[in-house]
Amino acid sequence: MPDEYQELAELHDLFMPDVWDALVPTLEATFAHLGPDAVVVDLGAGSGVGTVRLGRITRAQVLAIEPALTMRSILLARMADDDDLAARVSIVAGAAPAVLEQIQGPIDGFVCAHMLGHLSATDRRATFSRLAGLLSDEGTGLLTLPREETPGEAFQPVEEERRIGRHRYVARHWVPEGSDSAVSEYRVLDGEHTVRSLRFSSSWSLPSRAELVDELRETGLELAREDGRLGLVRRASQS
Repeated sequence: MPDEYQELAELHDLFMPDVWDALVPTLEATFAHLGPDAVVVDLGAGSGVGTVRLGRITRAQVLAIEPALTMRSILLARMADDDDLAARVSIVAGAAPAVLEQIQGPIDGFVCAHMLGHLSATDRRATFSRLAGLLSDEGTGLLTLPREETPGEAFQPVEEERRIGRHRYVARHWVPEGSDSAVSEYRVLDGEHTVRSLRFSSSWSLPSRAELVDELRETGLELAREDGRLGLVRRASQS
């Protein structure tokens, strides 16, 4: 499988801490009570920005699953640099849904944050079906939910900036007219001089909120509650 993060990984994490920090209160409310024998699956852990935050708010064992070698290498280095996380976080190489066949249940929770857009509808259903089979009766999953859109609403370009040393890193994300694929452009500037720039096209595609609810229901899960952009998921019989 091609490693689509091979070039992007250098810049990917610059703007991720704020995204993940906003999720921490819900992560804490959902998983902080779990003890050291509990297991939480972090599906699509990426470079570990979220895994670090998850690991710091729960005493549970964490299975961090990531298919991309570049991101997984950063993830491993992050875990190795923290003695507590290194003792509790296991890194599993592979992509959903197939990688979930390696996981033995029951699990006490799972996190699917900022990763569902990488999966086709068929793979999402297979992933949810396997998670439903792994999840304990009292277990809870967390999903980042698609943004609810107004019909005819266009995606508004997003621009972010961060300074590291003498350089400014500027990211701009937009969807070109007539296209369904998002484009991200990153520029590295020294003063007003552009040192280099990179552009990436994404195949990222999220289901609508209604489609996601239907897919969960079809596979034995249910969106039990929404907390902003996060959805709490349980086995349907427990909701």
